[in-house]
Amino acid sequence: MENRDPLVSIIVPVFNTQDYLQECLNSIREQSYKNLEIILVDDGSTDQSAILCEEFARKDHRIRVFHKKNGGLMSAWTYGIKEAYGEYVSFVDSDDWIELDMIEGLVREASGNAREIICSNYIIEKMQRKDSIKVRQGLEPGYYGREEIENKIIPQLLGNEIRKIHSSRCMKLISKDLILDNLKFTNDKITMGEDLSIMYPALLDADRIVIMKEGYYYHYRYVNSSIVHKYNPLLNEKIGLLYNTMRMIILTKIPEEEKQKFLLEKLKQEYLFLFFLVIKNELRSEVKGYHKRLRQQILDIKEKELGDVQIEVDSIANKILYLIWQKPNKVIIEAAKIAINLFDKR
Repeated sequence: MENRDPLVSIIVPVFNTQDYLQECLNSIREQSYKNLEIILVDDGSTDQSAILCEEFARKDHRIRVFHKKNGGLMSAWTYGIKEAYGEYVSFVDSDDWIELDMIEGLVREASGNAREIICSNYIIEKMQRKDSIKVRQGLEPGYYGREEIENKIIPQLLGNEIRKIHSSRCMKLISKDLILDNLKFTNDKITMGEDLSIMYPALLDADRIVIMKEGYYYHYRYVNSSIVHKYNPLLNEKIGLLYNTMRMIILTKIPEEEKQKFLLEKLKQEYLFLFFLVIKNELRSEVKGYHKRLRQQILDIKEKELGDVQIEVDSIANKILYLIWQKPNKVIIEAAKIAINLFDKR
């Protein structure tokens, strides 16, 4: 990288995370890389989070705080990106934290290319069990130019059991224009897997992508009681909306007919993996008639979109979910419900 220290904007969407916010913000303020602006977007918090944000802003001139009406996670970070001055952006969710050399390590891999994404690895912190799991990006570490992105990365971004590049906007350093240019694809109504709708088009547009070999910088706080792991009666609808958005992205950005056709088929495989979340969501439900509801959802989505789409699965959990997809009868569904409830109690 050329000898310079670009301004990096770290965007932190905040909503009712008073118990975790101090740890998060201290890990950002104490970064070894100093040329930062820290943008805190309070998304209508009802606890002490908004007050804590203001307290931190008084301690550090690099922090700017914005308060807005609650609109959800995506509305918060999109608000922040529009206020950012940095050449690069990095996102940290307010219940997570980062290693103190994260930004320094990411900037070290940057070249100054106006359309680049630097991807680090991360650690899942299972708080109840006090257990940490290191997770690497699925793609081979290295530097990828535009030709390699088109031939090696784009064909592999969708439809795999393990993502080649994690779809999260976090744990990355991203040229700001890649995000701004693709904000038109974001939709506040998508509340599951929504980062895919911004990272996928950004990856399609990138001229340079770096996959780090080490760099386990980002700590993702996994809490079983999180809303992500609770029953959501609208999940099927939200994932369908994400699928339609992703389809629009491909149709908009990929003009070549054969390539477009290939990616749309990969998207259908991705949709099935996303639909596994709907299956798990229903298996966790305590609402009566879950097996009938799930069976009908499967039949509907097969008829409307997926037909006989097939995928490759290796994990035991996904094999069970795939079996339900293939044979959604009451016996299999109820056996799977017992299994997932036991897993949730671990």
